Amino acid sequence: MRNLRSLSIYGFAIFFNAAVSFVIFSLLTHRLNEVDYGIINLYNSFLIFLSPFIGVGVQFVIGVDFFKMDQPQFRKHFTNALAIPVVSCILFIAIVLLFHSYVENFIHVSFLFALILPVLCLMTIFYDVILTLIRDKGMPVLFSGFSISKNLIEAGLTVLLVIGLGFNWKGRLESSILSLVIMMMVVIYLVKKWNLYTGKVERTDVKKTFFTGLPFLPERLAIFILGYSDRFFINYYQGTGDVGFYSAGAQIAIIINLSALTVNNVLYPSVYRILSQERIYYDKIKKIVLGYLGVSAFMAIAILIAIPFLFKFFVGPKFQQGQQYAMLLTIGLFFWAIYNAFLVFLLNAKKNKLIMTISIGAMTISVLLNFILVKRFGALGATYTSIIVYFIMAATTIFFVNKFCNLNNIFFAGKKYKAAEKKYCVEENLVEKI
Repeated sequence: MRNLRSLSIYGFAIFFNAAVSFVIFSLLTHRLNEVDYGIINLYNSFLIFLSPFIGVGVQFVIGVDFFKMDQPQFRKHFTNALAIPVVSCILFIAIVLLFHSYVENFIHVSFLFALILPVLCLMTIFYDVILTLIRDKGMPVLFSGFSISKNLIEAGLTVLLVIGLGFNWKGRLESSILSLVIMMMVVIYLVKKWNLYTGKVERTDVKKTFFTGLPFLPERLAIFILGYSDRFFINYYQGTGDVGFYSAGAQIAIIINLSALTVNNVLYPSVYRILSQERIYYDKIKKIVLGYLGVSAFMAIAILIAIPFLFKFFVGPKFQQGQQYAMLLTIGLFFWAIYNAFLVFLLNAKKNKLIMTISIGAMTISVLLNFILVKRFGALGATYTSIIVYFIMAATTIFFVNKFCNLNNIFFAGKKYKAAEKKYCVEENLVEKI
């Protein structure tokens, strides 16, 4: 019952945000042209590219370690962990200053927009860290208010700057920047309220956290390469206008990602808690994972049915060719949702090197396929790449989870493994202690 209530609240927040974002997307497709929309997506994609190098996985390390430390330990750990993205941000500001002309030409923006890219990444990481802690603390109402507030502020500023003042693509980017600045005030307030900052950085813990989070760098970089690098291939082979059309289709397909994110906010903490207990109830894990897969399948089918209607009534006439991309990308993202359903087991067992290997393999295949398929089929080639790579990632992850966790015992052995003292998919040194 508690999980259902939390899921309902998380679901409301994420889908309310999705609805607001969709309204803004619809307005933009009627106000901006495909080149403007292409520039917006190139800029946001470059932000996603930079984020893993600046964050180095600290948001995930913090999210897992929250359940493994007492309050004083976690307070020190939190302070040390956040020192990593701060230093990385300073380093990348220097890099952007040195190569700003290349960055400007690559994503078609001015010097100032290029220069603040690392700062925007840093603020986004801080925002994500606090959002993760709110989730881990079991505060779904605060989670909803926090995320909805940011989205409404950004939407309001977008309407003002783009629709009201006619600032085209610049207004859309400025609304994102200003909303992040405003949310940083809330982040600072919560850090002080929860007494998370000690003011003292310990090198040993910083170094340990850095190397713990390092395997997440390729895993997060994989998100860029798998979900956003295709814009740069399309921009190179087809032009910025085609990036706009493709991104319009991706905006619809991303709904399945939002549904996966909704369930993740319940799935991940719930699985972590169950696997941290001395006596593990695997029947609960089975229900959680099967429920996740069922929701993902339902959402994928619903989106595929709704796509023609959405494009006919809500998307601007200039962007109608994005419909074909939306259909194929939805199929690809369904396999991404399956991958996320089983990734939680590898995360809990701290199989970080394996996660890194899967991510590197997927990135390599994605880049190679995009070189071949986008050049030959244009933007459609990027959708083919998406389906193939996400399927491979899902299948590979399930294979290794079964190897380490014995999925047959967890999902198919009936009452025998309803509760068990034997630990599947937990950190190896933890098993030794038990």
